[in-house]
Amino acid sequence: MAAVNAVGYVGADNHRRFQWLAAFCLLGVAVTVLLASLERTAAQAERQSVQLMLNQFRSALVVKGAEVMLTGGRLEDWQGANPVDLLQSAPMNWGGDCSETEHRKGSWCFSRDERVLVYRPRWVEFPGLNGGPEPTESVVWRVETEFTQPARTRERRAVGLVLNRVNFGQQKPY
Repeated sequence: MAAVNAVGYVGADNHRRFQWLAAFCLLGVAVTVLLASLERTAAQAERQSVQLMLNQFRSALVVKGAEVMLTGGRLEDWQGANPVDLLQSAPMNWGGDCSETEHRKGSWCFSRDERVLVYRPRWVEFPGLNGGPEPTESVVWRVETEFTQPARTRERRAVGLVLNRVNFGQQKPY
């Protein structure tokens, strides 16, 4: 009878160990899901932050375009301009000129050589502005003149300033 009790004790110990193992596995799965959700939420917040900043740049460009047109200036002269110069104050994560220093992740800078606005995302797969992830080290925009061509004439007419995204194949990485 002593042998049966010994096996019973070993079985009870193994049962408790199995319960602890199952609890730790469930806890590990829960932590993994939580961390993945936090990462996804942080990347989404960064995308929204970039989109809001782009909206501010574009609003400033609309105002500047109207000002230039009202004063009789040429919109083409503003192509490649730094849109941050048009804001009342620079963004908190503004890194200045891209060529001066290696700008940190999550910051904006302006390349005076290429005349483009650059954002370096915090995440390797930045959630693109179209919603899907796109692996990138930096995202680049350029101020350009928007033209229209009336149906009656062949002559293009400048109508404003826009901030257009530069495709990866068109621009070197920063």
